[in-house]
Amino acid sequence: MLNFLKKLSGSSERILTPEQQAFWDENGYLILPKFFGPETIAAVNAEVEGLVEHRERFPKVTVDIIAGELSGRRLRIADVPASAFKGPVKINDLFLDSEVIRACNLDARLTQVLNELLDGDPMVCNSLNFLYGSAQSAHYDSWFMPPPVRDKMAVSSICLDRYTEENGPLFVYPGSHKIPPYVFPNGSIAALGYDIAQAQAYVAETTAGIEPFYFYGEPGDVLIWHSQVLHGGAPIRDSEQTRRSLVTHYWRAKDVGPERRNKLTERAYMLKREHQALN
Repeated sequence: MLNFLKKLSGSSERILTPEQQAFWDENGYLILPKFFGPETIAAVNAEVEGLVEHRERFPKVTVDIIAGELSGRRLRIADVPASAFKGPVKINDLFLDSEVIRACNLDARLTQVLNELLDGDPMVCNSLNFLYGSAQSAHYDSWFMPPPVRDKMAVSSICLDRYTEENGPLFVYPGSHKIPPYVFPNGSIAALGYDIAQAQAYVAETTAGIEPFYFYGEPGDVLIWHSQVLHGGAPIRDSEQTRRSLVTHYWRAKDVGPERRNKLTERAYMLKREHQALN
């Protein structure tokens, strides 16, 4: 694990070490240990717990249900039964409503790290709050959320719990971002509207020799990965154990027109968009 060695001391000074940049270039991911303090982690967890308890606060928020009788459904948060929050769900795009979540999505130090990795100011385009592990099979984010400019999307996952073998840790395939992506029939690397079975077969073949890296993070640690890094969630062994996290997808602000972005600080942006549509 590479340590976060340099402090943010000026807008023109790079915050990543050369070793961190080289590790990112080679592996397509980066770990920032103890990046957020206990107070920040407690604030985010309290915000999400309060929302689950008082769902009228942000009525437009949607929730993707991953397990149980409603698996595969996307509902407005007020319509989600309380029992669903006892298992894997994704709470979508709290950054649109919550100042607490935005403070993490666009933390000044994290924003500068992302600027260096993307070669441009980051813009939040999507966020997901997980309460439990995702148990998602290996996939590329570009299949579902292709950036305007290829390879110019990064994803951060902030640990809000301790990750263990029991609660389904994240995994990434180091170096998989250097494999030529599968191209769908329309000439795009995005799977939107297509069956991904052939793409999955291509992935299985091209990554057969790569050993996945399992991320056993602690609260406050941050894992960042390249949009073309194959990743997923390990199976959950103990359904009683939470694995809370805040996952955020970033495009570069300069890759979309000014009418599509909200500038929040000198270097931090949000995509102008509505909450997710229901299915």
